[in-house]
Amino acid sequence: MRAAVLASYGEPLDLVDRPDPRPGEGQVVVDVAACGVCGSDVFLRKGGFASTLPIVPGHEASGVVTEVGAGVTSVAPGQPVAIYYIEHCGDCELCRAGRVNMCLHVRRMGVDFDGAFADRVLVPAENVIAVNADDDPAAIAVLTDAVATPYHGLVRVGRARPDETVVVFGIGGIGSNAVQIATHLGCRVVAVSRSESKLRLAQQLGAETCVTADDDVVENVRAVCGPAGPDIVVQTVGSAAVDEQAIAAVGVGGRVVLIGASLEPFRARAVDFIWKEATVHGSRGFVPDDIREVIDLYRAGVITTDHLVADRRPLAEANAALADLESGRVLRSVLVFGEGWSTR
Repeated sequence: MRAAVLASYGEPLDLVDRPDPRPGEGQVVVDVAACGVCGSDVFLRKGGFASTLPIVPGHEASGVVTEVGAGVTSVAPGQPVAIYYIEHCGDCELCRAGRVNMCLHVRRMGVDFDGAFADRVLVPAENVIAVNADDDPAAIAVLTDAVATPYHGLVRVGRARPDETVVVFGIGGIGSNAVQIATHLGCRVVAVSRSESKLRLAQQLGAETCVTADDDVVENVRAVCGPAGPDIVVQTVGSAAVDEQAIAAVGVGGRVVLIGASLEPFRARAVDFIWKEATVHGSRGFVPDDIREVIDLYRAGVITTDHLVADRRPLAEANAALADLESGRVLRSVLVFGEGWSTR
């Protein structure tokens, strides 16, 4: 099989031939139909996850089960699936509480073991979610992360409620979907971005108000949100400076939900939280039910993936897809491996 391999941090991926994976007990082999190219893949190439190299990136994927290992009865060959990229033990206290994204023994596809920038990927059987043959593989792929991540942040972490005001910092592959999810939840949405084109996209996805991310962004957000300020601020930009802006902008009793990952520290004072009784939450990925729920929303026509799947490339163009994403030319690219669910 072909695989795009990261051999050294900061270097391009190498397209190589590798032996096909074979499933062990409890595992399945999935022929990859589509894999989104995500900001986390850019972060990985920079060394942000401290992976063991070489590694095949790719964690936002869909495909067709082709082989199952011993003991697998939950899925059969030929089944189209979405892939949940977090391998979890199922036994630790966090898994038992349903927080499998926080498993104490977590391993991540495309970070800790080889991912879906390849013709085939080997995953635990419990990590595949059956989908329909008439679903678009590219849409299913991006729903598993680009949409499930902000859904988790807003629904499970931020506890967004109808009529609350939600400010979204960064209208990229995650933030754009935070806008449409918050809109679906009945919230008033304020979008913040440096890009006029991304602000226009945010309006199309349901944002009521747009604010340009300039030097006065905090004051301008406060001005449009009223004296009490926003109820929730979703921060999707990998920037310590924007983390500080999000904290400064949140309202009385508000919640800041940090999704954008940065290794740089940000500054905060205890009084920034005490005086407003505000809280800051980290939001890490998502759980399998988040994927199921956003797929249902997509099928119902409540949310769209059109802005995420327009740029489709073959595996051989994985480096170009990463470059497009890093430069901001696209919100997402999707690597596709055939027509529909047929990858051969």
